[in-house]
Amino acid sequence: MGDVADCASLSEGSGWNAKVNRAAYTLGGLVAAGFIASQAEAETALLQAALHARPERERQARSIIQSGLVAGQRQPLTPKDR
Repeated sequence: MGDVADCASLSEGSGWNAKVNRAAYTLGGLVAAGFIASQAEAETALLQAALHARPERERQARSIIQSGLVAGQRQPLTPKDR
């Protein structure tokens, strides 16, 4: 999630959407594998990082995070997969 939060110091066009989506997908996979206690926990942490970087994009962040988490949960991950 550091990549997402780091977008705060970068100009627009820094790949914020892609970074949020990739992080959400990965977290969804870790939730599905049981490495993260709940989807809500993952969503809260990622939303905080996304809003730190782009506070004006809350609605977009929520949408990206929700769809990424759902997609990631279809592919359970273990830390060795990444």
